[in-house]
Amino acid sequence: MGDGSLSQDEIDALLQGADDVLASPSVAPQMDVSQKSGAISPVERDSLTDLLNTTMETVVPSLTGFLQKSLKISSAMVEVKSEEAVRSDFGRQPFVQMPVSFSDGFNGQNIILFNLNDAGVISSLMMGDESGSVPEELTEAHRGTLQEFVSLMLSSNATTIANKFNRTINVSSPVLSMVNDANELQLPSGPECVKVTYNLNIEELVSSKFYQLIELPLAADLAKSSTSGTQMASAQGSHGQGMNQDGQNAEQVGVNPVKFPALGESVPYGVGGNISLLLDVPMTMTVELGRTRQLVKDILGLGEGSIIELDKLAGEPVDLLVNGKLIAKGEVVVIDENFGVRVTDIVSPSDRLSKMQ
Repeated sequence: MGDGSLSQDEIDALLQGADDVLASPSVAPQMDVSQKSGAISPVERDSLTDLLNTTMETVVPSLTGFLQKSLKISSAMVEVKSEEAVRSDFGRQPFVQMPVSFSDGFNGQNIILFNLNDAGVISSLMMGDESGSVPEELTEAHRGTLQEFVSLMLSSNATTIANKFNRTINVSSPVLSMVNDANELQLPSGPECVKVTYNLNIEELVSSKFYQLIELPLAADLAKSSTSGTQMASAQGSHGQGMNQDGQNAEQVGVNPVKFPALGESVPYGVGGNISLLLDVPMTMTVELGRTRQLVKDILGLGEGSIIELDKLAGEPVDLLVNGKLIAKGEVVVIDENFGVRVTDIVSPSDRLSKMQ
């Protein structure tokens, strides 16, 4: 047509061409990196972040008791990184690394990394130095306290995770080593791992970060389990409470079997994963100079200057009681105008046990 308008056939042809373009796009949609590698989806990463934050919150009170300082661990940031990227992040700074393995219910390796300054502060606080001054070098004693600190941290985390997913987790003891260069990092196996960055604050002494490297299959298992548990809880909430046989609402209660050790089984010496959870429990220690029994009329007759005769001779050792139970004997000394007790004898474990029965 000469007037510039389109015929119906031309309009139909143009519409058909537009449909072909929409049905066959020339550019494929981009895929998330984690979806390509089959590692951890964004939803699973968020669930893993929530899980790690929760487990760290549960262990903070116990760690605070160890340090006798206010401690805060927060804001876990989860990243899936290649081996080269992880080494590049740490560069040539000195770190203390402590690998710990999970086995049984969840399997894989964790590595905790503190920078050298923070490691020194933590070890000093655990050894009773309230100033938290950084030692000139990490002695065997300092290393031992750091290993105990990390052992308590990850053992408590594992206990929380095991209870949450009804699994049993065995935790290995951490072994400390120094890292002066990123090439010395003992990374988890595999081309990729999960790097978790936490904020670490210890009163006015530390405002820093520490790191947890998690083997990718372990992190993926934790993430998927956490995501499934969240979705299940959400589904149960949307459907309301269950119904019992009488048609009444019944609350869903998870019941786990109690595991008792076999009769005669004892805990090997040096296994501190469980006893360490009790190390911050406060107990009352009393030094007893002596005792006596008196009638009520004698007690009512006491006044300033009265003398009470005790059942011990001068120079005899005094008793040290913990929660009212005798654990040791000692002699009274004076330290900077304060009284103190030098322990001279420890009650044997069998005697202590018999007194508690």
